[in-house]
Amino acid sequence: MAPRPTSHPRRPVLRLLAAFAAVSAAGGVLGAGLVVPAVAATGNLTSQGVDIFNELPGDLGDKSLSEASTILWGDGTVMAKVYDQNRSVITFDQIAPVMRDAIVSIEDDRFYQHGAVDLKGIARALVSNAGGGGTQGASTLTQQYVKNVLVQQAVQEGDTQAAAAAVEHEGVDGYARKLREMKLAVGVEKEMSKDDILTGYLNVAYFQNNVYGIEAAAQYYFSRAAIDLTLPESALLAGMVQNPAAYNPVKYPDAAVKRRNVVLDRMLEVGKIDQVTHDQAVATPLDLRRNPSRQGCLAAGTAAYFCTYVVRVVETDPAFGATEEDRRRLLRSGGLTIKTTLDPTVQQITQDSVNRGVNPGQLARAAASVVQPGTGSILAMAQNTTYSPDDDQIGVTTYNYNVSEAMGGTQGFQQGSTFKAFTLATWLKAGKSLDSTVAAPSRGDDPFSAFTSCGQKMRGGRYPYSNSEGGGGGVMSVRQATAKSVNTAYVSMEKQLDLCDIGATAQSLGVYKGRVGENFPTGQTNADLDLYPSLTLGTNLVTPLAVAGAYAAFAAEGNFCRPTAISEVLDTDGKPLAIPSADCKQVLDVNVARNVTEALQGGWTGGTAASVGGKSLLKGRQVASKTGTTNKSLDTWFAAYTPQLASAVWVGHETPKSPIGERINGVRRGRVFGATIAGPIWTGIVGPASDALNLPKATFTPGSNDGLKTTTSDGRTRVPSVVGRSVASATSELQAAGFKVRVAGGTVSSQSVPKGRVASQSARSAAAGATITITRSSGPAPVRTQEPAPEPTQPAAESPAAPQPPAEQPPAPAPAPDAQG
Repeated sequence: MAPRPTSHPRRPVLRLLAAFAAVSAAGGVLGAGLVVPAVAATGNLTSQGVDIFNELPGDLGDKSLSEASTILWGDGTVMAKVYDQNRSVITFDQIAPVMRDAIVSIEDDRFYQHGAVDLKGIARALVSNAGGGGTQGASTLTQQYVKNVLVQQAVQEGDTQAAAAAVEHEGVDGYARKLREMKLAVGVEKEMSKDDILTGYLNVAYFQNNVYGIEAAAQYYFSRAAIDLTLPESALLAGMVQNPAAYNPVKYPDAAVKRRNVVLDRMLEVGKIDQVTHDQAVATPLDLRRNPSRQGCLAAGTAAYFCTYVVRVVETDPAFGATEEDRRRLLRSGGLTIKTTLDPTVQQITQDSVNRGVNPGQLARAAASVVQPGTGSILAMAQNTTYSPDDDQIGVTTYNYNVSEAMGGTQGFQQGSTFKAFTLATWLKAGKSLDSTVAAPSRGDDPFSAFTSCGQKMRGGRYPYSNSEGGGGGVMSVRQATAKSVNTAYVSMEKQLDLCDIGATAQSLGVYKGRVGENFPTGQTNADLDLYPSLTLGTNLVTPLAVAGAYAAFAAEGNFCRPTAISEVLDTDGKPLAIPSADCKQVLDVNVARNVTEALQGGWTGGTAASVGGKSLLKGRQVASKTGTTNKSLDTWFAAYTPQLASAVWVGHETPKSPIGERINGVRRGRVFGATIAGPIWTGIVGPASDALNLPKATFTPGSNDGLKTTTSDGRTRVPSVVGRSVASATSELQAAGFKVRVAGGTVSSQSVPKGRVASQSARSAAAGATITITRSSGPAPVRTQEPAPEPTQPAAESPAAPQPPAEQPPAPAPAPDAQG
């Protein structure tokens, strides 16, 4: 004989039924929506039930719903929605009255007459369930709202067990869940009006196909707002909430219509509609006009890559939360409204130009970013590929070539000679002028010890280098070397600078390794640039967005703003949230930036960009540009700016790396440079975009030589000519140029320089800080006379007049160096 059980298996159920009985016994109090106090019931069974009831929590807690976040274009139109649950929370008056009537009629027609718990319904359910009928039924709309909110809370917290328990309806757990719902429903009706509860229920309800809430359902199934729903449409949606999967009109249209008609019958029965209206609605065929909300950035069209960048900004920036999980939850369930900086007109112009330059579907890739100087706002971001997870086709990828790996992009690309602008800025920061001359041999091969890094001579092997474009040979000015992009001349400049200073200049302008991210603070060594002798020629892997942001700072006269994608974020209540700052700051001296621009203008008008400079698309607009071409044309660049727009264009291959030698748009070229394909793409962006934005034809302010020294190719400083100046004026000018001055004690005669003024100087070039000796003039030398010759006995032929001694001239200036093209 089996041992007798210590407790009967049905006793927990009986105790919970006792609690239900206790609730029923206290019906008058519950009907008023108040918690049942223990004194409201009598008898042992009732007291036990009330004790259980009083021990349950009475506060539903956070009733906020998971809501889709909306990403907007710069003009406020919708770009995409990002969500875990496709939901848009709306208010009571944004729901069609016929929809409210339909849901109340079918789910709880006495909703506005009873309290949080329908005591008559409970009595009926107790009788049925005691006979083994389960625990379904008797739930009011308030209780259903509570149940759905509990599920929502569990899902948002990632608690799958709690989510399952919230809908449990069998056995002891089912009774416990029902009792908890009742207690929480009482608390809800103390806090919320009936209209608010009904609105909350319709906002939280699930309508299948990842559609949550009545607004998203109306949009998904009928392409209309909830306020515009018709009677047949309302009845269909009201019928779905009982079993969304079984009554899914997309998959089971007949079952959905049959259920819709049940709702219409109930509305007729409770007096919400008359017979004629009922019959007309029943006769209406199912007319779905679906408007599926594509999840995330797939719906953003040409802005899909930019959209994914915005998503990564929110997920990674501490402005949106302490941890990445917090930030992700806020984005996908917080109902944010994120207004971006992307201009739809400029974006379309950029996309069209990129596609024209390198038609989609080819192995070659092209990408372009457009940044506004002075604000850092990203106005466009495009590439010649299609955004899709199905990236096994040519021309289809989810990688954003404009941004770093951490932001959904790649490790970046070697930027070639577009990096020279940072070496030039460092040259100017060191006090050297554009008119200084540097050695520009055809090729070079220097030991690492010829280069300085952080104050120390480098160790290692040798660095061979040559010119890719721009010729070379002899010496040339820095201005010429920039316009012609002469590699050897720039390596000569680099040898006179410190690699750490050059790297710091680039990083102050937001250029870091693409494998890490844009705009990391200096000090994160995994983001810092590699400082090798090849630094100046652009061997670090960087991103088009970073280059565009840096060149925008040149356009803004040294004011660097971090490229920003977001202009405003509102929470679900319309309150503004903190957003990542552009953190604009003056990182370059204004005159340094102006001189960089002046040098880069030479590349546009007569240098490596001359083939694209002056095109009709930019007629009348000043442009400063720099081409970039890496070894074997693996990567080609065109980075340039007007006073109002900056853009960087990259053309190359993602992987495997190979020269751009294939046919591009049907044309095969022997060699591709930065101005070949990337340059025309740039003009096709900035010219039309400037016109579309009605930007005036602004001009750059020229740089000056104030505070800058003009050096020679051997590193010596050119000494200003002061011959003919007063001693005081000459001394002042030489000291301003960084030299010491000594006035010689004696004088020299000069036919051309008045007495007392400077007749000569000791040098025309010298080391910085050297002493220059100036000598004063004593005036013209006295004229010497000769004894008269005796008269000849024979008349002599007339002889020509004796030549006068030449006037003394100041020393001739040193010959100008040979310019190289």
